[in-house]
Amino acid sequence: MIFCFSGVSFDTVMRDYSALISPNDIVVLSREVTGIVDMPAELSGKSAVFKSMVAFCLDKEIIMLVAMRAKIGDKLFNSVMVIDKGRIMGVSDEINPDKAYVGGKAMRSYVTGRGKVNVFVDSDVCYPELWQDCMDGSRYVFSLNACAANIERTACARALAIATGKYVLVQYSDSSLCINPYGRIESVKFSEMSAFYLPLSLAKGRTLKGKIRFVREKGN
Repeated sequence: MIFCFSGVSFDTVMRDYSALISPNDIVVLSREVTGIVDMPAELSGKSAVFKSMVAFCLDKEIIMLVAMRAKIGDKLFNSVMVIDKGRIMGVSDEINPDKAYVGGKAMRSYVTGRGKVNVFVDSDVCYPELWQDCMDGSRYVFSLNACAANIERTACARALAIATGKYVLVQYSDSSLCINPYGRIESVKFSEMSAFYLPLSLAKGRTLKGKIRFVREKGN
């Protein structure tokens, strides 16, 4: 199962929902759960925002996606951290954020114990040139958004699902969507906790066979 949490504290997640979470589940925390995280303070041990999350992942043997505002000095990044059974695998930064944030330089994927995971942060799902890595062997594709439900981003996530042949799970601040490999929205949930079942798939993205010529015709 995939559990999405929004608008609650992590203490509430552990207290009220821990019994529902089983080994190999995936837990997604919205940016509101974590807030602004001082990354140097975390790495030096002066702050412990992630400590309980890492311990929870290790104890439950789960994967966790943690959306946050990552602060490094005077720079602010719109980011998602991926934790696999107690091991921090990396952090994805939004490539093309608004002016309040610094943009990331790399589109990351994560080879977890449950297979390859691709994460799109906010507006990144709207750029098809960033979809390339999803086309080959991904099991899970996520689009995590700090904003409320957005028509443009939902439309892009539906196109991404069609292009990759994957289920795409989209989280907004007020709702979560499950989009099937044909671009149809299978379920929409509005609550502080939403649970989804996404069938596994190792199918590669849909591609056209043979060489295609691109011809630009000119008038007289």
